Amino acid sequence: MRAKTTASNQGINRRHFLKSASVLAAAAAAPMILPGRLFGAGAPSNRITVAMIGCGRQVKSPNLPQLLTSEHAQVVAVCDVDSWRQTQAQQQVNAAYSKQKNSSYKGCEAISDFREILSRPDIDAVMISTPDHWHVPMAISAALAGKHVSLEKPISTCIEHGRRLMKVLKEHPVITRNDSEFRTLPAFGQVAQMVRS
Repeated sequence: MRAKTTASNQGINRRHFLKSASVLAAAAAAPMILPGRLFGAGAPSNRITVAMIGCGRQVKSPNLPQLLTSEHAQVVAVCDVDSWRQTQAQQQVNAAYSKQKNSSYKGCEAISDFREILSRPDIDAVMISTPDHWHVPMAISAALAGKHVSLEKPISTCIEHGRRLMKVLKEHPVITRNDSEFRTLPAFGQVAQMVRS
């Protein structure tokens, strides 16, 4: 899920800014001043910033733990209407990044209203793990806000809602995936092969 933002829909963002000519001129001297981890493939600007919307059981396994170990993503916010779950998720993110960085990290924000997540220009993508009836409304809102979407199953609670979501996704080209990872696990492939034979 590689984030693709443009100056027209998000204003000037850090990726666009870093590519500008004035910054490139200053960058020639930067290696003498700044640490190497700020450049190349591991640079923070190359990571997809992700917000979790819904912090129930998916926070413990598998969604949040997988995101926290990815070198391609960084969780910057968690959102839930349940303040206890919200706090648990925030603590989990901050603890994981503190351990990885071997220093105190407190960069994950806890938010109650998903619309606040969607209004933030620093968030590239959202992982929606809410109760099923919220999947389509939140995914539509995320697409309209230019956010890439990872959506828990089931996508929708009825065919009409699924069609509405597909219409919006065709009109607003964001990357969207449905969270059906079990179908790609080797054990499930072996079971399917056994049934076919």
